[in-house]
Amino acid sequence: MSELKVLRPDARPSTDITRLVAAPRGPLAGARLTVIDNGKPRAGELLVGIGQHLIEQYGVASVTKFSKPSASRPITDEQVAELAASADIFLTGLGDCGGCSACSLQDALLMERAGRPATVVISEPFQGRIASYSAKLGAPGYAVTVVPHPVSSRSEEYLADLALRMTETVAGHLGS
Repeated sequence: MSELKVLRPDARPSTDITRLVAAPRGPLAGARLTVIDNGKPRAGELLVGIGQHLIEQYGVASVTKFSKPSASRPITDEQVAELAASADIFLTGLGDCGGCSACSLQDALLMERAGRPATVVISEPFQGRIASYSAKLGAPGYAVTVVPHPVSSRSEEYLADLALRMTETVAGHLGS
């Protein structure tokens, strides 16, 4: 008999989740950025593009990409520890559906709890869901970066322009 695992991003949080205290923000100059790419189509391209603009405009030292094996699961505790040891700031996403938006938000909150500033990129239709979910996870009002939906079918030129337009917002969420 096969086993069916049901993932519920709206499930009641565990008792160890308390109100989030955001990681301290500082200058972006010299910071190492890791993009946590959930594998959604064109997500890595957009997120790394934002990272490249952070290098050019804010003096971020480097951008690396961590590719998750699945958009439908948050990163593990082991991955949180490994990533926190190798970078200073984090950009997660792309949330362009309910489950992947929730998991990308949770990735950002896990990095915040590890003492690393983070933000998540989601598409417009999922703002309400993410606002509700962030409150359930102890982070009411958590700042997210919202992009037009859809991303996956956009041209390379459009994504390059979108990355440039989102850079200031992401910089505001990650640094002081």
